[in-house]
Amino acid sequence: MREMRKGFVFLLAAVLWIVAGPAWAQPAPQQYVVIYVEFKPDDAKAGGRLLGDLASHGLASAGVVRFDVLQQIDRPNLFALFEIWSNAQTYAAYKATPGTQAILTQIAPLLGAPLDERDGNLLEGSVTPRSGHAQARQIFVITHLDIIPTFVDQARPVLNTFVADSANDRGVETFAMLSWTPTTNHFQLIEVFANERAYDDLVSAQHTVDFRQDLQPTVGAPYDERLYQFVKR
Repeated sequence: MREMRKGFVFLLAAVLWIVAGPAWAQPAPQQYVVIYVEFKPDDAKAGGRLLGDLASHGLASAGVVRFDVLQQIDRPNLFALFEIWSNAQTYAAYKATPGTQAILTQIAPLLGAPLDERDGNLLEGSVTPRSGHAQARQIFVITHLDIIPTFVDQARPVLNTFVADSANDRGVETFAMLSWTPTTNHFQLIEVFANERAYDDLVSAQHTVDFRQDLQPTVGAPYDERLYQFVKR
């Protein structure tokens, strides 16, 4: 009987190890990064070139998945960087390299405000690979959402539904929601449209109107939606 009991304990431990093992072995999530960049108006062109240099350096770095330089359509001295890295460690390693630091040092005197970095993870939707065609017509939208902390549980289903509904609209190439790691009531919507008409159609869609109405009681700041175009690299 004692040997049978030992055998049972050993078998139970083996089963628990098999069940728990995959959870222990789960890879670290990809690191998503949004960085808002504001240059002094007279330095926008020079700053944009340096951001292009930073993108080239980033795309040659270990662990990079995507690195986009975006320029705001209505305010050309405002840019954004959208990056995806294999995990937080590869992103930290890239930031610490002498090459990255050298370019950031050149960028610093051209800035009208400090770099505003928002690191997070993918919560809903998906980010499709960057298209190699029609980039001049594509519209890239980043929306920063500040939800009142006590209303996050109420807002999340509304946000999730909006992402799912919008991803299926005509001309929508990417529609995803990111967390902002240190502040769990802040989110980023990442949206890519084939052209401006597709963006206008989504803004006018009934599910968007319903979403804005349902979300409004939960927001703690104005709905911060910014339209960009890809900067050629």
